[in-house]
Amino acid sequence: MISAFARAAQILEDRNYRACATRAAEFIRQNSYRANDASLRRSYRDGPAEIDGFADDYAFYIRGLLDLYEASFDVKWLRLAEKLQATQESLFWDEKGGGYFSNSAADANILLRLKEDNDNAEPAASSVAASNLLRLSQIRSDEKLRTRAERTIAAFALPLQHFPSALPQMLVELDDSLTTSRQIVIAGKHDQEDTRALLREVHQHFLPNTIVLLADGGEGQEFLAEKLPEIRAMKTLSASAAAYVCENFTCKSPVISPHELRKLLAR
Repeated sequence: MISAFARAAQILEDRNYRACATRAAEFIRQNSYRANDASLRRSYRDGPAEIDGFADDYAFYIRGLLDLYEASFDVKWLRLAEKLQATQESLFWDEKGGGYFSNSAADANILLRLKEDNDNAEPAASSVAASNLLRLSQIRSDEKLRTRAERTIAAFALPLQHFPSALPQMLVELDDSLTTSRQIVIAGKHDQEDTRALLREVHQHFLPNTIVLLADGGEGQEFLAEKLPEIRAMKTLSASAAAYVCENFTCKSPVISPHELRKLLAR
């Protein structure tokens, strides 16, 4: 639901939806997240449950945080997503076979650890995790994360071959892993009209396997530049917000008007 509100905020330019997504993400951070070990609890009702989070709790919350970043460009959500991804790896990753077990090995009551292999009403944890890993690997320029995404997809090769309709989300991630990734970096202040005009144009296009980042000239840009030094050079042009359209961070010349951006995206 955090993802749904965040995506609706982008497409419809509705700040109320963004506020809903932010409040929900903040509620989980304050009530179900343990900062001392970057872990999640399973649920909350009149207080946090004692049950630790499962793999799908991590995968879906991380997805929500990544979508919320692209709606708000507040890097604290990226930082939290990165920490939770590391925890998910330590608790649920199957080092031998790839993919993610549903529960951690710390639960002594579990005799057999299983991996969900169906994208039903809710996609399986491994399918969502593969998406998160591919996105984070671009944002943080981390080949280890991309390799882990590819191993996750490969772990489900047999069901994908024999019963592909059972794993539609994993098929999406397979397609993304085999196509060239694209990045759109907007250089400008998030609350200024010229920046919003460029973002408005981006959101009018269907752009799979694409991440949208903001080079805000401040904390957000500095955080991204820790792993993507090329972002430091992405700046406004003649005091106007600029859009950089890139493939594997090889970028075309920046543009400042929505019309010029539309032509680039149409290609």
